[in-house]
Amino acid sequence: MGYLSHEFVVLPALMVLIPPSIGLRGNIYASLGSRLSTYLHTGRIEPKFEVNPIITENIHSSTFLLLVLSIFNGFVSAEIASALGLHSFTFELVLDLILISVLAAFLSAVFMVPTTLALAIGSYKWGWDPDNLTAPLITLMGDVITLPLIFASVDVVFAIDLSLKLTSVMMVVIATLTLYRLSRGEVGWRIIRESTPILITCALMNFGAGTILGKEVEGLVTIAGILTIIPAFLEDGGAMGGILASRFSSMLHLGLLEPKIFPEREVLRSFAVTHFLGLVVFALVGVFGQIVNYILSIPTIPTAYMIATTVMAGQLLTALLNFMAYYFSILSFMKGIDPDNIGIPLITSLMDVLGTGCLILSLKLFKII
Repeated sequence: MGYLSHEFVVLPALMVLIPPSIGLRGNIYASLGSRLSTYLHTGRIEPKFEVNPIITENIHSSTFLLLVLSIFNGFVSAEIASALGLHSFTFELVLDLILISVLAAFLSAVFMVPTTLALAIGSYKWGWDPDNLTAPLITLMGDVITLPLIFASVDVVFAIDLSLKLTSVMMVVIATLTLYRLSRGEVGWRIIRESTPILITCALMNFGAGTILGKEVEGLVTIAGILTIIPAFLEDGGAMGGILASRFSSMLHLGLLEPKIFPEREVLRSFAVTHFLGLVVFALVGVFGQIVNYILSIPTIPTAYMIATTVMAGQLLTALLNFMAYYFSILSFMKGIDPDNIGIPLITSLMDVLGTGCLILSLKLFKII
């Protein structure tokens, strides 16, 4: 984002589209990884790389949800960009943003599906707990893969004419309907039924992050070094929340955690560990962000201010994610809904908007923007 900040001058609506796009990858594939972890822990699937109806339905339903929400993200991005005065609302803008969103999603799925399967099944097979690996690594892969694919998709979409864009949209609709038909098994239909309202809610929350960034686009492009740290900051917040939510979900399914309103001592210890982890991780986000800025000669702020900003914002964010991870997990479990379909999407989406808010608040407190 820092290196390609000039793209936001050409298409400012990208700043609105990016948070829900990268959030969607994390929501869908981290949930897929969490479900696979639960299946492995409870013995519903074997730790083998083989064709399995349960895994197949999970892949079909996850890809269907990815395409549907990508179309939704493209349309809403155009609406918000227009409301913020970044663009005039036109049919071609809507078409461009939908195609950018869908093309980046489709290309990312080629990488994300095998990666998720390899992480969940491979880690369990080698004696690791997938709950501790899938959420952070999948959300990381979602960011690392999605961002360059979004910028590449912009170049592709801008290079084709209107008739080809319309043809491409028709092909997307056909592919989406085909995946819907393939997802109508018991497992796939439950995933779609429980995940769709949550993912739509999460997308709308992610647009809160996009709106915040869109309103500050001029200041952020001027100090492009801040853009370098935003994906890493949001990804780490979502990853830590995802680890907690995935662990709480498995513990609830295995009967190791009682769904109580007041957290048990073991849960509070987990909260304290997360705060310590956040202190280290968010400081490193500032350090590594500055290293990248200096290497690529990206305009930035003094290193002390960068680290202070990421640490302050990170601790605020950690306090919020601890309680959200716990209560989203236990409340969904008490309502008879699988926490794997609820906790991670809600947390990673709220982390995006709350994380962006905490980061912008810290930048304003230090009078950087």
